[in-house]
Amino acid sequence: MQTIHGVYVVLTTPFGKTGEIHYEGMAKNVQWLIGQGVHGVVALGSTGEFASQNDEQRKRVARTVIEAADGKVPVLVGASAETTEKTIEYVAQAKDFGAAGVLVIPPWYYLPPPEEIVYHYGTISDAVDLPIMVYNNPWTSKVDIRPETVAALSRIKNVTHIKESSGDLRRIAEIRTLTEDRMTVFCGWEDLAFESFAVGAQGWICVVGNFAPRLSVRLFELVAERKDLDGGWTVYKKLLPALRHLERAGKMHQTVKYALDQLGLCGGESTHPRLPLTEEEKAAIRRLQKDVE
Repeated sequence: MQTIHGVYVVLTTPFGKTGEIHYEGMAKNVQWLIGQGVHGVVALGSTGEFASQNDEQRKRVARTVIEAADGKVPVLVGASAETTEKTIEYVAQAKDFGAAGVLVIPPWYYLPPPEEIVYHYGTISDAVDLPIMVYNNPWTSKVDIRPETVAALSRIKNVTHIKESSGDLRRIAEIRTLTEDRMTVFCGWEDLAFESFAVGAQGWICVVGNFAPRLSVRLFELVAERKDLDGGWTVYKKLLPALRHLERAGKMHQTVKYALDQLGLCGGESTHPRLPLTEEEKAAIRRLQKDVE
């Protein structure tokens, strides 16, 4: 079993103007990121626009990324769905393709209570023997998995990690305490990475790593591994304008894709109704990229 820790870049999905996916370009992006030293990659996360894809696209994206990684780094596959049964289908598929684990957000439409959240993850774990990273993103899903519920989840065999995207830094200490460190915490908020590592996060599901992978890995190594807060702060200050832009500007997908295109990689289009960047927004992104080269 591959160890899941460190900087995992959450990939975009490069669409064409008519909605087709550029699979070869996606594979090229993965291979470039591996060459830049990232610890792993994530397919079909929120940044990958998983909710905008049909089953066949999701299947091919997962297979493309895993084949492109070629065992050099672990791949997490987003396997979220509105029902437990459909989620199990996606998890089983990811395992068949060779994923190191899956990233699963709870059902988001009807807002399940804690006992149904525990049932959801427990049933998935019973059905497929594969590491599960819980994805807590209440700002998008409107479902907030509180630390007390995370503690219950940590007792489930395959539920080993959590991507904490609530934006509440206190959650990391609460989760570590309540789970007695059974649950490995990943930072899921771009401009809280330094702080998250300082209080014990062992990984980062990272957006900025798409176009600044070396600095992202460097930040993790300094703060999470070496406990060099001064050195890490120097790197973090360099990254912060880009991290804040990603969290606050409102066009995360378009921003990352434009940045990838500027690097000669495959950014492509975003699914509708996402609007294209303005010329002013593009100029701001070019300035941010220059600062993190």
